[in-house]
Amino acid sequence: MNYLAHFYLAAPEPDLMFGNYIGDGVKGSDFSRYTADVVRGIKFHRFIDSFTDTHEIVSDAKKLFYPTQAKFSGVVVDVLFDHMLAINWSTYHKDKLADFAEFCYATVGKKSEDMPLRSSRFYQYMTGNDILSNYATRSGIESVFRGMDSRTSYHSNMRESIKALSEIEDEFEELFDRFFPVLVDECSEWKSRN
Repeated sequence: MNYLAHFYLAAPEPDLMFGNYIGDGVKGSDFSRYTADVVRGIKFHRFIDSFTDTHEIVSDAKKLFYPTQAKFSGVVVDVLFDHMLAINWSTYHKDKLADFAEFCYATVGKKSEDMPLRSSRFYQYMTGNDILSNYATRSGIESVFRGMDSRTSYHSNMRESIKALSEIEDEFEELFDRFFPVLVDECSEWKSRN
């Protein structure tokens, strides 16, 4: 799952959302600069990633892209699962996607001084390009993949994955529809225990 799903799963708790957002930017287990509630969000981010990366349904989704994306198939699935969430947003959330995106940007932005450099740089890019809302469009997803292609130090063709999706979209969406409610339930359980 990518940024939209992470925000969706952490909302509406501000510190959980912020910790979840910076999760990729915080390395190791030295959380001394963060409050307990933000650390909970970082750990929540890691739980979501671990659960998603090891789930059988997600493995099946990755296999659909392996012929064209190879080692990048997991990254592609993360982004395209956010695309599936965005295009089916009204099924999962009462607010409009654009309103939810603005809420996320504002919530995370209030703690911008506490962001690791990597998270801060992406925050500028994310808000400047309204990435969360643009997950709902093909052109928005293509733009995300172009950016990812340019940042990877290895040869990749992630920008071509939208074309690959066109050929397997029904099967891929069915996998998302099976997996996402399971993830939501697991995250609810995690939040009640932590």
